[in-house]
Amino acid sequence: MIFALTIALCLSGCFLFDNGETLEKGVLRVGMNLNIDKMCYLSPETNKPEGFEVELAGLLADRMDLELEIVDTTEKNLLKSLDGRIYDCAISGVGLSQWNRIHYGHTDAYLDLSQAEDEIEEEDTRIAIFTRKGNSLEDTLEKNLEELKEEGTLKELSVKYFGKDITT
Repeated sequence: MIFALTIALCLSGCFLFDNGETLEKGVLRVGMNLNIDKMCYLSPETNKPEGFEVELAGLLADRMDLELEIVDTTEKNLLKSLDGRIYDCAISGVGLSQWNRIHYGHTDAYLDLSQAEDEIEEEDTRIAIFTRKGNSLEDTLEKNLEELKEEGTLKELSVKYFGKDITT
């Protein structure tokens, strides 16, 4: 019975263990709170997602040869929805607070919002990408993020949205 259930789950595309793959083949599903000025927001003109992190997510998806799908969520549910496998990662102004680091996988910080012109009231202003704990997708995201830093692409995006380089 258990063997049959395991086979059925695998054949249906559902996996019991994280092996670094995205939830849906060919798609990078990213959770975002689309209410963060300059970071991730809905354009008033087009009603489409825009901002630093929207462009970052697009660049990461391109490098991974995946289609980007943005899932709008609230700040309260942003990380919790990773546990529910609603999306693959959260790219939405999430700080590297101690609690976040303990409970979720994450990349190194890529922005420090304390350097932005606007006053930020966060426990930790260093921003990272978060995944489910133990998901090796974190490593792939980190590798691609580092390449974007080295190429200067993150710096260009930072200057575009913040008027200066606030990358780490």
